Amino acid sequence: MKKQLTVILGLLCLFQISKAQYFEAGVLVGGSAYMGDLSPNGLSPNEYQLAFGLLGRYNINRFVAFKVNLYQGQISGDDANNTIVSGMRERNLSFRSSVVEFGVTNEFNITPFDIRDGKISVPYVFAGIAGFYFNPQAQFKGSWYDLQPLSTEGQVVLNTSKKRYSRVSVAIPFGFGFKWSLNNKLNIGAEFGARKTITDYLDDVSAYYPNITQYTDMDPLAATLSFRMPEYYNQAMEDPVGSLRGNPDDQDWYFFGGLTLTVNLTDKYGLEWDEKYKIFDDNYDPRLKKRVFKQNKPTSKEKAAQKKSKKSSSKKKKK
Repeated sequence: MKKQLTVILGLLCLFQISKAQYFEAGVLVGGSAYMGDLSPNGLSPNEYQLAFGLLGRYNINRFVAFKVNLYQGQISGDDANNTIVSGMRERNLSFRSSVVEFGVTNEFNITPFDIRDGKISVPYVFAGIAGFYFNPQAQFKGSWYDLQPLSTEGQVVLNTSKKRYSRVSVAIPFGFGFKWSLNNKLNIGAEFGARKTITDYLDDVSAYYPNITQYTDMDPLAATLSFRMPEYYNQAMEDPVGSLRGNPDDQDWYFFGGLTLTVNLTDKYGLEWDEKYKIFDDNYDPRLKKRVFKQNKPTSKEKAAQKKSKKSSSKKKKK
């Protein structure tokens, strides 16, 4: 049964490849955002950041496309955005991080889309998988510090059975978009995608406070960036050891969205191996659905030379 499934999947792949239409390559410019322990009520407009990246799209058929992307964006969060009523502002934690993502997704067009059909726009949805790198930082007295090496929740330093979290993780991207074909060369689009991650440490906040008193003797900076309520109240406070610092039951999210500009890689760019690309040739006649090579009109000198040759040939025939 497994062999039969393998053969079927292989045939499907070959069929899809045989139906390949064209490639695209382009850029994305837009924004990025974060949702996690420092934004428990959803996205915070105060924390929207800039994002940009590269993308390549392989249009399999009129309904399905395969896309790869390399995006980079900033994300950030701050308890100052929480309401006083929530009781989270006093926690006084904040972070920023750069996120670099390499993703692969499948796009599914809601209606058939093919630039050969003259279709100019289509909505689509997408889903896939991505790997990404992040590095949360916090600011203290005008300087930024990487938080993962400091083990702000006591990893390794106070709890040798707990490892530091990895700054490389996996996410499930999904979302929707709209794309427009400007002409046979250029396309523009608008896209918004959510990323459900498998880490709860995008913001360096997840579980419980460590023993701050003990931590202060070992690493004062780590202890300070772990427990920042004394800064908010401007006074010494009781050790919060064992109390919740975040929500360990929910994983973090990040988002990319923006405008895209792509170029169709047709035979205009050297991919002449696919006969279907001949539609983009200057000599292609859409009415005849084939290439028609038009001869240039002769100049006046060429016309005179043609007349002379005709006269000379007619004289020879009379003789």
